[in-house]
Amino acid sequence: MKHAIASLPTLLLVNPASRRGQAVFPVVARLLAERVNLVGRALTTSVEDMQQRLRQGLADGIRRFVIGGGDGTLSYAADVLAQSDGILAVLPVGTGNTFAHGLGLPTDWDKWVSLTVDGPIQFYDVGLAMKGDRQKVFLNSLTMGVSERLVELLSREQKDRLGYCAWVAQFHRALVDTPVLHVTLTWPTGSDAYDTRQLLIVNGRTLAASISPTPLSSGQDGLLEVFRLGNPSFWSIIRLGTKLLAGRLITDRDAHYVTVTTLTVHARPPLPVNIDGDIWEAPPLSCRVLPGALAVIAPDESGSPERRWPLVMRTLGAPRRTASTPLSYSSDPDASRDS
Repeated sequence: MKHAIASLPTLLLVNPASRRGQAVFPVVARLLAERVNLVGRALTTSVEDMQQRLRQGLADGIRRFVIGGGDGTLSYAADVLAQSDGILAVLPVGTGNTFAHGLGLPTDWDKWVSLTVDGPIQFYDVGLAMKGDRQKVFLNSLTMGVSERLVELLSREQKDRLGYCAWVAQFHRALVDTPVLHVTLTWPTGSDAYDTRQLLIVNGRTLAASISPTPLSSGQDGLLEVFRLGNPSFWSIIRLGTKLLAGRLITDRDAHYVTVTTLTVHARPPLPVNIDGDIWEAPPLSCRVLPGALAVIAPDESGSPERRWPLVMRTLGAPRRTASTPLSYSSDPDASRDS
């Protein structure tokens, strides 16, 4: 496994609108300047500004890109860095920091800087959503239903003030406001159709903060995990949500869990999807996984069960690679997942 080195040309870009971005920017810039070849630093003014700086940096030979922000910021950065020579170093200063949780990044500043300077370079999958001539990378998940309404309801002030609790505070209203979706899914070896208020297509190890879809979920398995969070009833969503937190969702047939490499999604009504916290297009659309497309500086946790995040993930245990072939609990009652 290759490691980063201090002499790599490095660019620091931070989203000042993220929860802690503006506050930590001068501190992080100083710490990095002392340890790496920091050739540029900036508070970005927009998604377009950040992506243009990334493209210019790649053209100028910059290799390490330290990106500060939440999951939306990282997702837009991955649009440029995926399948390039650039290496992503994550500065988690958003609200949920789902991708950072999945990587197992240290929360101590000194350890984070040391990891960024000479940590392992690992290759992570990215999901790719496509509609017509438009496409969008997703690091964590593409979802449709209650999650999309939550994004609309939550203000920046609420997320800054309440943190994770902001989602809990608005969940019931979002559920009531979300219509029942009739979802039709097709993939090369099968299909499925059902009603729900929440569809999830997960690429990474975690789908929200430190919550993992299953104990086997991985961002390096070349698979997308697809499931619904129950049928349209409130109690079904609560029941499946509880199983999700307990790491037992994969055993519930009502989840319609399946792993695939490519997928086509149709829905009635066609609500816009939520990609890593930002609203995108509405179905019909297709998704596929790009295995190992993004180089990321992240801890090497192979063989180590130690976790750096809350009890939910510690209860689930250390992630392992999932099966290399599609699996569906909706179509094969005897299917089981290999470790």
